[in-house]
Amino acid sequence: MRAFPRLTLPLLIGLSLALTLTACGAKSDDAAAVAELDSKLVGPGSDPAVNAALNDRILVDPDLTDSANVNTVKVAEKPLSAAIPPDAGYDNDTSIEALDGAKLMRAPKPTVVAAEDCTNCGSQRAVTLGGLAADQGVTRGKGTCDAKLQYGAGWAGRMPAEFPVYPRGRVKEAGGVDGGICDIRVVTFTTSASMQNVVDYYYTRARKSGYNVEYQIRAGEHVLGGTRDVDGGAYFITFNRHPGGGTSVDIVANNGR
Repeated sequence: MRAFPRLTLPLLIGLSLALTLTACGAKSDDAAAVAELDSKLVGPGSDPAVNAALNDRILVDPDLTDSANVNTVKVAEKPLSAAIPPDAGYDNDTSIEALDGAKLMRAPKPTVVAAEDCTNCGSQRAVTLGGLAADQGVTRGKGTCDAKLQYGAGWAGRMPAEFPVYPRGRVKEAGGVDGGICDIRVVTFTTSASMQNVVDYYYTRARKSGYNVEYQIRAGEHVLGGTRDVDGGAYFITFNRHPGGGTSVDIVANNGR
C-alpha cells in the first residue's frame, strides 16, 4: 500500500490560515454586493420615485378593512333544520277560514280501506304524478298521459279553480297536459298546516263546487277523491304528514286553467 506523506505542524498551520483567509474573502465579497445594491436603491444615484415609495407610510382605509371578506361563508348560528317554516296559521287566514262567505265544512270520518282491497296504494302506488293520474281515472286516456306530462313550476298556477295550491303552500313539483283526453294538472307541495285543516279545506272546496267526495285511508295515506257529472270533472288528492312537521299534498285533477 502506498504511504501518504506525513503532514508536519508548519504545513497544517499554513493550510488553516489559507482556509480562514478564503472564508473572510467570501464574507467581504457578500458585504460589498449588499452595499452596492443598497447604493443603487437608496444611494445618491438611485431613483427618487423608488425612494419615496419605499420610505412612504402604508395607508389603510378603515372603510375597506371593515368590508373585507364580506362574501365569506360563515358558520350557522344553530344547526340546520329540515322542518317546514311556520306560516301565519290556519285561523288567521281568511282565504282558508271561509269560502264564499261560509265557514269550512268538517270532513267526515275517513273509511279505512282493507289491505286486500287497496290496489295502487302503499308500495304499489304510482311513482310519478302522471302515473297517479292514470291509475286513479282522472284522465280518460289511461296509460298514455304519463309520458305526455310536461313538468314546470308554472303549472301550479294553472290548477283548476276548485283545487288550487293551499294558501302559502310551498310547491315542490308541478306539471300538466293541455287539451284532449289528457287535460290534467298535477302538483306536489308542503304546508305547515295540520293534515285535518288541509283535508277540511279541500273537502269544502269539492263539495261547494258540485263534486262528490270520498274520504279514505289507504295504506296509511289519507285520500280525497271524486267526480262531477256535469262536465266530467275528476280529482284525486293525497295527504301525508311531513317528517319536518306540517303536511305533504299531491293533487291530480282535470279541467285545469
